[in-house]
Amino acid sequence: MPDEEPSDWYLTHPIAETLLTAPPGCGKTEGIARWLRVLVERGDLVPPRRALGLTFSNKAKANLRSRLRREVGPRWWRWATVTNFHGWAFHLYQHHCTSVGLEPLKIAPQRGWQATITRAICREYGCEEEDLQRALRACKLGAYSDDTVIERLDSCGMHAALAYEHRIREEGRRDFDDLIRLGLLVLEHPGVVSLYRERFTVVVVDEVQDMSVAQFDLASPIAPGRTLWAGDAAQGIYGFAGAQPDLVVERIRGRDACGIELTASYRSSPPVLRAVSALSKALGGQDLRAASEDEWEGRGRLLALRTRYAHQEAAWVATTVQEWLEEDAALSVGVIARAKGRRKWVDEEIQRRGVLAEIWDFPAHKPLIVELLVRHLPMVDPALGRREAVEDLYLRCFVDIGDLDLDSQDELTEAFDTIRELIAEMPLADIVNGIRISSSPEDPVGPGLHLLNGHVGKGQQFDRVIIVGLEEAFLPHYFALKSGRAEDLAAELALLHVMASRAREQLVVAACDVVPTWKGDDLGREPSRWFGLIEAEVDEVVDLR
Repeated sequence: MPDEEPSDWYLTHPIAETLLTAPPGCGKTEGIARWLRVLVERGDLVPPRRALGLTFSNKAKANLRSRLRREVGPRWWRWATVTNFHGWAFHLYQHHCTSVGLEPLKIAPQRGWQATITRAICREYGCEEEDLQRALRACKLGAYSDDTVIERLDSCGMHAALAYEHRIREEGRRDFDDLIRLGLLVLEHPGVVSLYRERFTVVVVDEVQDMSVAQFDLASPIAPGRTLWAGDAAQGIYGFAGAQPDLVVERIRGRDACGIELTASYRSSPPVLRAVSALSKALGGQDLRAASEDEWEGRGRLLALRTRYAHQEAAWVATTVQEWLEEDAALSVGVIARAKGRRKWVDEEIQRRGVLAEIWDFPAHKPLIVELLVRHLPMVDPALGRREAVEDLYLRCFVDIGDLDLDSQDELTEAFDTIRELIAEMPLADIVNGIRISSSPEDPVGPGLHLLNGHVGKGQQFDRVIIVGLEEAFLPHYFALKSGRAEDLAAELALLHVMASRAREQLVVAACDVVPTWKGDDLGREPSRWFGLIEAEVDEVVDLR
């Protein structure tokens, strides 16, 4: 079948093995939802047979679900199941583990708990978390039995990795890498594969550039010849987490997948696309064009901000955001940094001024968690002590989350870890009422200010974006510079590309000459090696030095 490039590909595309390549803002997720709607209208999706959508995060899952709700209707779930890879693996294992002679997991993996164990092992053995995680992934990500994992860890030469595995098993736990391998073990049973081939007419996998080969193997048997793989190599930012985009794309092409390549951006203004295209070309990608430049007349803008000190930057950002939201309260504004530590001064200034913000890397600020807290708080007995009230609220919220929604369970646990720390200082009602967000569970990005790091914003979009921390050792990060590996630097550039492409109408990139270290010392900084790529395209440089 010949490759396609129409913007309305979804109207005529049949159910077929497909590789959909789409840079940021080219309507990939919208097109997928519309294609599934067309399949429903054509009668190609008839319950109880469904479509399976696989994503990588709760935000991405909510994004696809919200698009399906708009395209297919409020009962979209009759025609589609949307989950992420860990949820899919957990579902497979819990429902079919007895087919391979194993027992269901009694405790689902939890990121907060896993991070605590990882940090403890690294302190005890004097190793880096990244090295430990890399060793664990290498020994676990395959259809390996528990015994085989121990053998592989024993022979890998890293004592910390073996100690970690013994520690989690002593506590009756499994981690998220275990979920993938256990799901793969179940899929080795031909009866399980046959069952799901009958259940799902088509499979859609989003963000293939973030997949490992093990995740590919978790998705690929379900609908051979009937799977749509979507992604963009320039957005590959999860190499540190085991992504293997080149190998995955090679395997997809080996399935005789036809190609659809999108190049017109429906998200961003021409000025923003100048920055995105400059970064894309540095990654070996392509220029992007606005699908309709006339729609952006007078609205698009690209700025560079140069300041001497971090507090100057924070003051400018806070003032600018306030002015934007006073002019138009319906705007969504994202302030993004490579990591939240570099965003610290902006966060503090925003809080000092009393500006409401959704802080994406603070667990209790996630839309679903806030909804659960607000809904169940009135049911908590006011006669309970503070700590007893916290536990009562936690249990009420927990039972309201689906058994297979591991990410939401984990987010709830993380949120309550924070609440338990705060409860000694303030009443539970004050903690809950003090959480403010601007979006909803159905719409991951709503009006107002959002504070986030680069990785968690992937797949989302904001009317206006300010990127802070474009300095050497912040972006690219110190660890990428220290490693010296070309792939690590490429992943940092890809992250900047993702951050810039979140902007719809306006983008600001900021670099600071002096940024305090974690010790409190002022340290001179050089602009990021990629700052100039964007600065060469800007409409204006705001220089406060």
